[in-house]
Amino acid sequence: MDDLDKQILNILQDNDKTPYYEIGKRLGVGSTTVHSRVKKLVENGTIKRFAAIVDPKLVGYTACKMVGLTVQPDKIEEVAEKISKFDEVTMIGTTGGDHDIVMEVIGPDERAIGRFINEKIKTVEGVKSGIGMIHVSTFTEIYKHNHKIVFY
Repeated sequence: MDDLDKQILNILQDNDKTPYYEIGKRLGVGSTTVHSRVKKLVENGTIKRFAAIVDPKLVGYTACKMVGLTVQPDKIEEVAEKISKFDEVTMIGTTGGDHDIVMEVIGPDERAIGRFINEKIKTVEGVKSGIGMIHVSTFTEIYKHNHKIVFY
């Protein structure tokens, strides 16, 4: 990946609907060059997908929690994969910290997230429950939430 690819990625991460002719104009290259570069970046997996990023609050999902889970050591990856399938989970990863798995969960309100944790998360085989095994933190305000990687 060269500097032109990085510049194209910077523009597309800000707005993936930017027309190739506009990207080319900004970077001093033709739209066909931009098209072929983007095609290559998609084919080699650098660009995973194009997506609309939605503000959860504006579509009725006003509650957002970070949830830490303690899991049976031999089931960490299996549990993470299973939980990643739930629509309420917007991010999930394994950690080396106090919990084995940390995830971001959204819902229309606090009660919905509580039901989700009790009915779906706690019933996943391998998830430990009890004091300190599941930790829920509330976001009071989110200052940054994006997927952008800035290239210099």
